[in-house]
Amino acid sequence: MSLSPSALIVALAFYPIVYVAGPIIFFSIWPEKRTAFNAASSSKEAANVEVSLLVVLYGTLITLTLLWEYFFPFSDTHFYTKGSLSNALLGGYLGLSWAGISIWLLALGAATGRMHREIPGLRAPLSTQFGVWLGGALAEEMWRVVVIAALLASGYSPVFSVVAASVAFGSAHLRLGIQRTAVASLEGAFFGFLFFLRGSFLAPFGAHLAVQSVYLWGVGQLSQGRESRRTWQIPGTRCPVCRTPLRLLQIKLTDEFECSACKETLSLSDGCRNTMRFSAALGFLFVVFFSLILLNDLLPSNLAYWFLYPVSYGVATSVAFLYKRAFTRLFPPRLQRGKPYFVALNLENRQRSKLGGSEHGGDT
Repeated sequence: MSLSPSALIVALAFYPIVYVAGPIIFFSIWPEKRTAFNAASSSKEAANVEVSLLVVLYGTLITLTLLWEYFFPFSDTHFYTKGSLSNALLGGYLGLSWAGISIWLLALGAATGRMHREIPGLRAPLSTQFGVWLGGALAEEMWRVVVIAALLASGYSPVFSVVAASVAFGSAHLRLGIQRTAVASLEGAFFGFLFFLRGSFLAPFGAHLAVQSVYLWGVGQLSQGRESRRTWQIPGTRCPVCRTPLRLLQIKLTDEFECSACKETLSLSDGCRNTMRFSAALGFLFVVFFSLILLNDLLPSNLAYWFLYPVSYGVATSVAFLYKRAFTRLFPPRLQRGKPYFVALNLENRQRSKLGGSEHGGDT
């Protein structure tokens, strides 16, 4: 069933209108909440305002999408669920890859001081973050899938349908600058083509959940200016000198650091460093092998090899960001007094590190 261009334009406009006009309307109705929302803190009041705003935005987008379908129905089924588990897992894996790639793109833009990414729900408690995580993915992917499916059903090409949806998605980020808008449009194109290739809502939904996981529980926790945020305690991680519990942001996995209490120089134990190096090398080989199998199944062989290393490095980057927040709670790092002994391919610094370590007493 072909839909009129005006109906399709209305559907495309839902996302930018909701995310641009929504906060303006919200704070015009409750002006007292603006100060708390703009506060650079993790206070309970600021978190509650942020969550309330997100609930309004997500609920509005879902409601408008459902109303549009009711008034402008079309015959083609668009919420395909074939291969539910496989599509969700595939989307999640490729979502990890895109999250890692987008981190490098954002880092490149942030180096110029002109780009940053807002992370919905970052200031909220962990239990509330899960609701924001699910609600955002559901609302945005429901809108995207409906729009792309409606464009396809109206006779537009797949490329035009995905690009139109991605441009509408990116335009909602214009207030954050042209660079951030371009990255958001690329992200929208990634989700859109994933839906088109797999024919399933669950593929972009799983990818969206993976991307938000990396930013919410990885990048957001380690971003600059978050040191004052309450962080999870790593079980069993204490200073080997004064036995003071050390929190997540106080521990550096790749460099020496000072204990916040006794000011002694500490570092990750050499055994932990060797284990991390071995695990990272073995894990990356597994990622490359798995990515090759996955891409050969999705793309022609020549394209699969072109995308192999970007996909692999993207997954590796995402896992590295998730490690410090999630994995350290399962595998608490062991610490030692002094500087690390092992410095690869730098024998002079290695000898100096040994001498410095002996002066501090070595392992504890």
